[in-house]
Amino acid sequence: EKPQNVLIVHSYEKDHVCAQPQEDGVIRAIRESGLKIGEDVEIHSFFMNTKKIYTKPSEIQERGRLALKQIRKIDPVVVVTIDDNAVRTVMLPLVGSDIQIVFCGMNGQPEDYNKKRHFMKSREKPGANVTGVYEKLQLVTSLSVMKGILPDLRKVVGITDYSPTGNAITKQFEKELKEQAPPVAFEIVRVRDFDEYKKVIHSANEDREIGAIYPVALLLNTSDGKTYTAPDIFRWTIRNCRKPEIPLNYFFSKLGLFGGAAVDFAAMGYQAGSKAAEILKGSRAGDLPIEDAYNYAIVFNLARAKELGINIPFEILGASDFVYEKLLL
Repeated sequence: EKPQNVLIVHSYEKDHVCAQPQEDGVIRAIRESGLKIGEDVEIHSFFMNTKKIYTKPSEIQERGRLALKQIRKIDPVVVVTIDDNAVRTVMLPLVGSDIQIVFCGMNGQPEDYNKKRHFMKSREKPGANVTGVYEKLQLVTSLSVMKGILPDLRKVVGITDYSPTGNAITKQFEKELKEQAPPVAFEIVRVRDFDEYKKVIHSANEDREIGAIYPVALLLNTSDGKTYTAPDIFRWTIRNCRKPEIPLNYFFSKLGLFGGAAVDFAAMGYQAGSKAAEILKGSRAGDLPIEDAYNYAIVFNLARAKELGINIPFEILGASDFVYEKLLL
């Protein structure tokens, strides 16, 4: 018996902070399902590199085309797509084919993608050759954790950009606020470039109503033509912001953002990997429900808490999943 091939298509580069834990989770779930890697299953990876190198729409399209070429070459039983660029350029073209697809880390709404190529009758029973895990942000949980630390907290400002990810996250914020009433006021502010971002931070510093920020502007151009990615933006934020930051994911807290409830990428990967394992054992993707990522991690950066002069109550700290002692940025 020849091993069955699985191809994991990453939107970003190898070892990307958000994507690598997802791949690790996928592989762990396949292994823990009893399938032997190397004997029953061969795992292959393709990196689209669309965060740093191939950033133009035409280049992203071309990287998707090369991933599809790799798929034709190795004929995988399952393709796992990680993050949205792989959804747009690899998953959607494969809708209706024999290849079973599991998406992971999708920020765009499945219903919006479904309008482009129909792969889903309902989330419970999609019915075609696609299933997966939608990256729920757990916004309301995050705000509740922050309120537990700062009982007087009245308002949090979420900052997003106008990149495709920024548009998707803005929509996710709006959706999660509709589904569940937040414990504090949450205002979304959108920024077009790094100068606008700096202004928002400076005004948040001066505004006594605003108790915390949720910075998810992750790709911004500067006035002198440079492109700032998340680590650059956060480095500046930590040095200049006097309010605690809620991180989108636990790695952002490791870099130095204050903390809260964040997306647990490894758990989300495991959830997607469990679906991949079921398909490898004979299930059809279309029979497996499309689910929200159900796990989140409570994370804190103690060095940042100290800088801000915030004492995290012991019972909250004791219940956290990751605690970081130093700032990486």
